[in-house]
Amino acid sequence: MRGIAMIQTDGHFESCTSVAEGNEDALYVIVKRTVNARTVRLHTRLFARPDAAFFVDCGVTYHGKPTRKLTGLHHLEGKTVSLLADGAVMPTGIVANGTVILEHPARHIQVGLPITADLQTLPLALQMEALGQGHTKNINQVALRVHESAGIFVGPTFARLTEVKQRTTEPYGISPALKSAELPVAISPAWQRDGALCVRQSDPLPLTILSMTLEVALGR
Repeated sequence: MRGIAMIQTDGHFESCTSVAEGNEDALYVIVKRTVNARTVRLHTRLFARPDAAFFVDCGVTYHGKPTRKLTGLHHLEGKTVSLLADGAVMPTGIVANGTVILEHPARHIQVGLPITADLQTLPLALQMEALGQGHTKNINQVALRVHESAGIFVGPTFARLTEVKQRTTEPYGISPALKSAELPVAISPAWQRDGALCVRQSDPLPLTILSMTLEVALGR
């Protein structure tokens, strides 16, 4: 027997979706509400400069004179937070007394709870005389076509990830530029039945994958 549940919140629902998690369907929503006379909602993914990229949870932004000390973080008390300072990823910090200390001073800082975004492709099957099905597979290299992205890790499993090296001509001390290009990556190979590929973004940086091309070896 099924019923209908009414869910109410302080504010307005802007969007909702259902995501399968184990044996249940989890509800995720975007809510717009007013807190301390300010309208708050899910932060936009659009940004004009790399240092304005906002990819943390429950985060805040600082913009002003160079500083290593951020205060007013009582809503994150005791939490390990990600830090993006002038577009560069800083080591994580722990908020104590509403304060976190950065490794280096910065003018534009994003701070908030870390977000780990994982992508895993479906099992690989090649449409050429049913090649792929019933064979072990080994992905040796992948070419990722990305848009304004950085901080990418790729591998056959989430336990065997290879970092996509992106620093090219940037001077030392300057954050690597976001890439909009095809990035070839030689990954740690592993024979497996599915031939799946895993991609992870655990830094407070943007990652948009437009396409991927795989170099695959087939076994028995």
